[in-house]
Amino acid sequence: MRALVCHRFGDYHDLRIEQVAPPSLPPGGVRIAIHAASLSFSIKLLIAGKYQLKPELPFIPGAEVVGRVLETAPGVSACRPGQRVLALIGEGGYAEQAVSLESTVYPLPDAVAFGEALHLGLSYLTAYGALAWRARLAVGETLLVLAAAGGVGLAALEVGRALGARVIAAAGGAEKCALARDHGAALCVDYRAADPREVMRTLAPQQDVDVVFDPVGGAMSEAALRCLRPGGRLLAVGFASGVMPQLQPNILLVKNLSLQGFNFGAYIGWSPVDQRKRYEPQVRAALAQIFAWQAQGKLSPLVGQSYPLARFAEALEALHQRNTVGKVILHPADTMSTAASAAIDPPTLES
Repeated sequence: MRALVCHRFGDYHDLRIEQVAPPSLPPGGVRIAIHAASLSFSIKLLIAGKYQLKPELPFIPGAEVVGRVLETAPGVSACRPGQRVLALIGEGGYAEQAVSLESTVYPLPDAVAFGEALHLGLSYLTAYGALAWRARLAVGETLLVLAAAGGVGLAALEVGRALGARVIAAAGGAEKCALARDHGAALCVDYRAADPREVMRTLAPQQDVDVVFDPVGGAMSEAALRCLRPGGRLLAVGFASGVMPQLQPNILLVKNLSLQGFNFGAYIGWSPVDQRKRYEPQVRAALAQIFAWQAQGKLSPLVGQSYPLARFAEALEALHQRNTVGKVILHPADTMSTAASAAIDPPTLES
């Protein structure tokens, strides 16, 4: 099969497509013919060897895929051959086939297209877990979402609204702010228009923010912390800026603030201790809620730019340069046309 292979930790531009043997099917495993795989900021860290987990070399990146089940190991009951599925596999997704343990394979409702499922999966599950499980966002509270036009940012915006919160978005540029408003933000602040500290300083006395959803880090975290009302919570879910924030403990003390970390990977086996079986019922229930909200029209997952596997480096570069919106995806089979690869929510993503 064709696959994008990493032989040594370093620059993602060094990866090449190769012909490799399909992975063997483990006990309790599911083999999937991959239709599409998602791209995320963490892929760059994984290839550089700087992620919290280091895969054994060589490895195939790609943590989240959609496709059809080819075969299952004896005793597997979560899915059956021919079924359309979403799978959170950790690695191996940038290939024509992948295998996953059944505990992180999720059958798709007929109404959910492949492209939508990629956005409703890891991004929306991360947003739901962070806001509902960790921050316990309550009806009527105010939520500030940083990088609100990105994949996980848009998810947090919509999940926050579905949970009954008033949502303020922060995004870079007028177009991204318009996108956030289209997805339900009551207000959007443009942090490219001025220094983040100045933007947040003008926001703070007017909005009384209860929770900040922060996938960015760096100066944005430091500025957003000052927007929180006494007793507020800052949720750290990622560091897309590449910079760890320098947060002053005195602010936490004076305003009785909480700094909360959330790692959704811990719920699906992407951590030093694999606890996916323990959390499987909780994750399946969360995804069922997400699918229900989508069916009710409360969620509008946005499939952003799509690329063939051969343009992996270009796609990852666009993501890190903030030139994308929504969920960015790859097609391992490279069956896309050039026009479709640049389109927003292209029809080739539908089942």
